[in-house]
Amino acid sequence: MQVSSPAAAALPVVLVLASLSACGGNEITMPPLTPEPVDSRLAGTSDTPPEQSLAARLVLYRFLHGVAAGNVRVCAHLAPAFERAAFGGPGRCRSGLRQARARLRPPDIAALRGVTVPVAEDGPGDGDYTVRFEDLKWRGEPARPGGLLAARFTLRKTGGRWLITM
Repeated sequence: MQVSSPAAAALPVVLVLASLSACGGNEITMPPLTPEPVDSRLAGTSDTPPEQSLAARLVLYRFLHGVAAGNVRVCAHLAPAFERAAFGGPGRCRSGLRQARARLRPPDIAALRGVTVPVAEDGPGDGDYTVRFEDLKWRGEPARPGGLLAARFTLRKTGGRWLITM
């Protein structure tokens, strides 16, 4: 068969394109729109605005990363009540951190290096914040709670500093 005009030659191409773009009934051609992910280190999902609890959350972040590094300077972030519960008495963090860290599994220490503290809830006291262990965000597998890794951390402002307390 010989084609007599350019329009006739284009007809098969147009028919193929039309069949490819035809509606498929109830077929969804585009995925539903979802919100963009946010940086979980700074964003909060609790009722407390994240900027209000940022300083307190930063103390817990530094503590957890310091435990992973074995840095005794993390002891400065602890109130006597937490030191008593975790190390057997106030002032015992510096001497007991190495032993407490040794009780953590290597995967727990690795997990602490990538943990973030995205949210904090108000309470239990006025001006305090609480961070539940399950609200911590982990880069990979989470650490197991226990020992230094409490089920919940309470942060209280004492003087001009935020401290981790019970």
